[in-house]
Amino acid sequence: MAFINGPVPEIVERLVTATPAEFERDLRAAWADVSRPAQGRLLLVDGEQRLRLELLVLPVRKLGLFELPQLQVRYCFEGGDEPARRSWLARLDRSMQKGGG
Repeated sequence: MAFINGPVPEIVERLVTATPAEFERDLRAAWADVSRPAQGRLLLVDGEQRLRLELLVLPVRKLGLFELPQLQVRYCFEGGDEPARRSWLARLDRSMQKGGG
């Protein structure tokens, strides 16, 4: 979810229900040119602006017999201003929305 009130900080941490492979697949839906500089790290670049994503796999969350993968994602924005960070985050959020009802 994008930041509705207040500025988007340079570092944002989120808990995501996905595996690293699922997260990367959804990320590539919004940003085709994703590089993987190291295990558990992804990188997006657009001119002078960069977004480093650090992924940490957490224990599976269990709800009865139902199991959900958990991933802590740290978004580290480098370069660019607050409106650019807000735009990037909104674009990524839209690509990672899941249907439900």
